[in-house]
Amino acid sequence: MRKRTALVGVLAIAVSLTGCARGIDTDDSGSTALVEEFFAHLEAGEATKAAALTTIDFPDEFIDDDFYRASDALPTDARIVETTGYDAGRFTATVEYTFDGAEAPGKLELVVYREDGELQITGWRGDTPITIGGIESAATVTVNDQLEYPLAEDDAELQLLPGAYGVSYDDPTGLTKLLGTEDAFTAYVPNLGGDEGQADFSFSPAFTPDVEPGLAAAVEGLQAACAAERFVGPSCPAELTASLSEPLGEAVTAQWFREPGPAFTLIDGEYHATSTFRIRFSDDELPITTVSYTGVLTRDPAGAVTFTPEPSSSSAPTAGGDVDEPLG
Repeated sequence: MRKRTALVGVLAIAVSLTGCARGIDTDDSGSTALVEEFFAHLEAGEATKAAALTTIDFPDEFIDDDFYRASDALPTDARIVETTGYDAGRFTATVEYTFDGAEAPGKLELVVYREDGELQITGWRGDTPITIGGIESAATVTVNDQLEYPLAEDDAELQLLPGAYGVSYDDPTGLTKLLGTEDAFTAYVPNLGGDEGQADFSFSPAFTPDVEPGLAAAVEGLQAACAAERFVGPSCPAELTASLSEPLGEAVTAQWFREPGPAFTLIDGEYHATSTFRIRFSDDELPITTVSYTGVLTRDPAGAVTFTPEPSSSSAPTAGGDVDEPLG
């Protein structure tokens, strides 16, 4: 009799445990449909609708449909190639897609969560803002022919949807270009190079090949004029005229030894150059003096590089005549 009672108790426990058990929710159809809808909006150029499916706080200028449709290309032929997780929790989808004109396909890993009872895309690798600016350049960068960013200004941040954006670089002085790429190019967000955490918005301005030779020719002209002025005239560096109380004799010559440089700076939208020399005279009683020419670089109407010395350096404007030099 006691044996039978014990068996009934075991059965009761088993029934109770079975009654409390819950099935595991393995449904991912909602998350999959959300990702597919997101890319369908991107392909249609519907930036506003695509952004509304995410929790990312996009600035208005970047989710304007006209701006997005002005891109060089939009994602097409999107297909989910891998998923993990379910609607009930974190869902991740790896999506491959193509851009017209691009040699490599794009790849994006998106994350879906349920926020306030609604499935939403909470981000993807490479969804952080792209920072441009803080570069000593008089140029501006324009995205999709609509949004313009001066490179000399700091902390310009672009929060962009996946796309192939048209980027153009324009320096009104005509003295710089982009190093290693054309001044108009396509920037892919995220980068097609395989690193989903980066955008292809990296570039480096450089002086055009004729800038340094033009500057050197202009400075050589000033040095020759300074010698003709017996080293105390308006073509001479300020350090030299300050150290000499009177013109040197006709027999005195000088050697100009170039110091490292030149150095370039951007001031109020103009490129300033400083070329430094140590000057040694044939008269050994005269000290070796360090001098410099500082002035503004421009282009004349004919396209030649010109160098206008600042008053403290020299007062005579001169022109130079044909080294990629990275700025900064």
